Amino acid sequence: MKNESAYLTVSYAAVQFFFWFVYGTALAYASPYLLSCGLNNTMIGLISAAACFLSVILQPGLAAYADRESSLSVKAILMLAAGGMAGFGALLSLAYGRGGALNGLLLGLSILLIQLALPFSNALATETINQGKKLQFSLARGFGSIGYAVMSVTMGRLIARHGAPAEPYALIATSLCFLATIALFPFRKAREEKKDAPAASGGALAFLRRYPAFAVTLLGCVLIYISHVCINNFVYQIVVPRGGDSRHMGTAMALAGLLEVLTMFFFSRLLKWKRADFWFRISGVFFTFKALGTLLAPSMGVFYLVQVFQPLGWGLMTVSSVVYVNSIMQPQDRIKGQAYMTMSLSVATILGSLGGGFLIDALGVNGMLVFAVACGAAGTLIVMRRKEKQALNAP
Repeated sequence: MKNESAYLTVSYAAVQFFFWFVYGTALAYASPYLLSCGLNNTMIGLISAAACFLSVILQPGLAAYADRESSLSVKAILMLAAGGMAGFGALLSLAYGRGGALNGLLLGLSILLIQLALPFSNALATETINQGKKLQFSLARGFGSIGYAVMSVTMGRLIARHGAPAEPYALIATSLCFLATIALFPFRKAREEKKDAPAASGGALAFLRRYPAFAVTLLGCVLIYISHVCINNFVYQIVVPRGGDSRHMGTAMALAGLLEVLTMFFFSRLLKWKRADFWFRISGVFFTFKALGTLLAPSMGVFYLVQVFQPLGWGLMTVSSVVYVNSIMQPQDRIKGQAYMTMSLSVATILGSLGGGFLIDALGVNGMLVFAVACGAAGTLIVMRRKEKQALNAP
């Protein structure tokens, strides 16, 4: 049993490592790539927003399909997404220099696909655990942050040395690695596990009516994630006035990724002190602190120091939200629950990308960061005030 647990955890850690490498390559480095194609910040924001808007429309139906007994497994869905990302990378490598509109369309489709894959990357672990298998999710998720950190340093140096055309080739290589790790993960859909569960009726409105407190919590998450998106999607624009370039951008992102690993590696111990919903709620405070610190940072040195808020912000919310959602959902709603939590990030990416790009062009980087602080604080207040009556399976 211990050998099986170790293999599952290591195998899933590899999936997370390459998922977040691909995710960061597509999203975090969209700005420098599309700026080199002649697009401005507002247009880049529109492209990210359009991709995420489509993901919000598609995710409920895709999640409802995945919750069916007769559907493809989450593993198969992830393999299709990984193959599609490699394909878009190949098309981008051919499209560079052929106009901003074409490159924006292809990179936008890549962002759409990786956003759609996000809830399934989490569901791959929760479905495995729900089958009674031992997988240390928070430990394995920590390797996703390591993957993001490695991506940040690697991409920062690649772009500094070879320019924006390096991005499509990185997208191809890492997507193929992601595909390989999914193929090697030992998962088989349990066709019988939901036969005794009552059928979930209705669409999005019916789902949210079944979980009204969760619906309000999602609103708070949207605001918190807007704060996160305004910083993460425009890191390049933030570091430049502080004396940085793409290498400094990569270093800052790598530092944030490595620091958040600490929370993920020790999350199982945190759960012995308090339930997942407690840690989920307080994480919003540190998102707000990070936005405020970024606004006040006068130099790259101080901006590096601000990354200390990352472990108890994004790092804590990432792992606690997955456990929290899995604990409050009925079995037939668990994949949908993960999808709706991911949709809150997608909605935030729409609003943060549009608002962030517009505010940078209109008011400058600091104007955008004031907006990020306000959203983080408002979202934290909402999440703090909403609490489900009783978690079903809370650790």
